[in-house]
Amino acid sequence: MLTTVVQSAFGKLGGNFSKAFLGQPCRKQTGDNSVVMSKGGNIYKLEGVLGMGGLSVVYRAVRFSDGKVVALKVANIEKAPEAKDLLRREAELMQNLQHKNIVRMYEAGESVDGDPFIAMELLEGQTLEQLLISETFLDLPRVARICLDVAQAVHHAHITGIIHRDIKPSNIMLVKRDGKEQAVVYDFGISLTVGEDGSSSDNTSSGSLLYASPEQLSEQNCSYNTDVYQLALVMFEALTGRLPFEISVSGALAYRRGEGPVLLSDEELGEFALESTIRKVLEEALHRNPQQRTRNMHSFMEDLQNALLQLGDWGLQAQAVYCS
Repeated sequence: MLTTVVQSAFGKLGGNFSKAFLGQPCRKQTGDNSVVMSKGGNIYKLEGVLGMGGLSVVYRAVRFSDGKVVALKVANIEKAPEAKDLLRREAELMQNLQHKNIVRMYEAGESVDGDPFIAMELLEGQTLEQLLISETFLDLPRVARICLDVAQAVHHAHITGIIHRDIKPSNIMLVKRDGKEQAVVYDFGISLTVGEDGSSSDNTSSGSLLYASPEQLSEQNCSYNTDVYQLALVMFEALTGRLPFEISVSGALAYRRGEGPVLLSDEELGEFALESTIRKVLEEALHRNPQQRTRNMHSFMEDLQNALLQLGDWGLQAQAVYCS
């Protein structure tokens, strides 16, 4: 993690600059012609690096048996010795996730060397982060469609007892399917299962500082509305081109350590005067106290749809009802 000084310097240069530097996925090609051989007999030829994080590396790879091109995720043990165990857990969680707005897993296992891997569909498109870097902010109809897609995906995960904990623009891929834009959620690397009360017993701080919920930063138990908080931050950023705090360590921490609800005043919003119905949805979803926040993703979808209906005919009427 960068130091407070460097983060603050990036903050002064603007949100888009810091996002481009800190969060842009690595898209370099590699001359590595190595292969991954699974214990199950499949062989994957690595063609290039698609992305690299603290816990894993994702390669573009070709499966020899049928020529299928996949995204192959392997543990980055050089940076994180615990990465192997986390990747095995991610694979176990993804086996229960079958949804059109969640990246599809083809195979999970271990190489002949004992290293875990996940072979997933290769999503062709751009991340929401990349789109916001180029366009800064988006109009309400497009933002609503993207966020409702993400909400559907995360709601499905919640039904299976999984909290994502890392909803952010770089983990949302925008792809074209049947001529329409669709948002797909990926990277369940720090996801957790929850108990009968809907909360996790793991209270370790994790995820991106900029999108972490107050309970994550204070190392309290996460619940389903941890993901609600993160998606609301993503929605705010997509509508306004910025986050509601200075992009720095101190700014992010101060924003979350305040008490009570987050009030999105006209003064704070500046030129982006959000409709009152949308503003109310965001304020309730961004409440610092989880007990007073929008309780789950289904409620968030209902609140957002009701707010949109109050705004009249602006392009979502032709879509199926999301929270049925």
